[in-house]
Amino acid sequence: MKSLVIGGTGFLGGAIAEALAARGHEVAVLSRGSTARALPGGIESIRADRHGDLRALEGRRFDWAFDTCAYAPGDVEALLDALGGRLGRYVLASSLSVYGRYDAPGLTEAQEAPGAGPGDLARAAAVPVGERASAAAYGPSYGPLKRACERIAGGRLGARATALRIGLIVGAGDYTDRLTWWVRRLDEAGRGAARALPAPAPPDRPVQVLDVRDAADFAVRSAEGGLGGAWNVTGRPLPMRDLLRAIQAATGSAARIRWCPPAAFAAAGAEPWTDVPLMAPDLPAFRHFLEVDAGRARAAGLAIRPLAETLGPLVAWDRARRDVPLSCGMTPAQEEGVLKAASGPPPDAPAVPPA
Repeated sequence: MKSLVIGGTGFLGGAIAEALAARGHEVAVLSRGSTARALPGGIESIRADRHGDLRALEGRRFDWAFDTCAYAPGDVEALLDALGGRLGRYVLASSLSVYGRYDAPGLTEAQEAPGAGPGDLARAAAVPVGERASAAAYGPSYGPLKRACERIAGGRLGARATALRIGLIVGAGDYTDRLTWWVRRLDEAGRGAARALPAPAPPDRPVQVLDVRDAADFAVRSAEGGLGGAWNVTGRPLPMRDLLRAIQAATGSAARIRWCPPAAFAAAGAEPWTDVPLMAPDLPAFRHFLEVDAGRARAAGLAIRPLAETLGPLVAWDRARRDVPLSCGMTPAQEEGVLKAASGPPPDAPAVPPA
């Protein structure tokens, strides 16, 4: 099938393009060319800025379009206008952030997603053109605007629109560094004498991650199977302790983990999610942020690979780019401040003995 991937040189878009090619589909990627990513041979590159001139799509017909970088309803409208009636299915990379509240575990697609209000639309309009391809530019309006994108697509295409509400995707090439920060810090802290690394208590705090290749595979399967509507796409919840131990095993790290209460991070000025990746804000609305139910997608073909198969390539990738600063995570001063403010049990014993 003829497929178009918007943002096809990015983290998720590149993985979708590779998955499509591997399954024998004809692939074209549309991008600004700002991300250097080598794609398999035979993939067509269309250089265009979706926020500018889309005349490169004139007269082109595609069975499927996978949109990985639509952050405002105008993005969807402009793309669908450019393609006219020459598109079969539109697959939008949406987000679990559309729900806004996570008061109970096991949230499903039946949960209401409120959508964007006038303030959200005004915020989107105020984002400079050069920053509109960055999710961070939309701040607290990110989730509502993604929901607005879903509504535009559904309103124009009906059952031919698919919204993949994707959770935290990880793997080699992840520019957000949310899982990579833990990988690097445990890898670094485990060198030489074992050192304690603060982690948010309790140790059984649920987290959810999904290999980007698994997300991409399901995106392709959703198009192949004609799956319309909204789908939660994320990994199974697992305790934070298990995730960190898996990282220790993947890196061979002898670092110890000190489980610290949320108040200790607050005392050190370490903000959830940005300074402390995978730690949701300690608020009722986010209490079960990383406990979303993706059972419907799993029943429809979402396959989740073992965590070790994700961590191996991620560790190797990050070790090869240690000169690149991470885009999130605590500073050494914040880590020390958390440890000083913390009280509770002693650090966990190393999962892997020192070499």
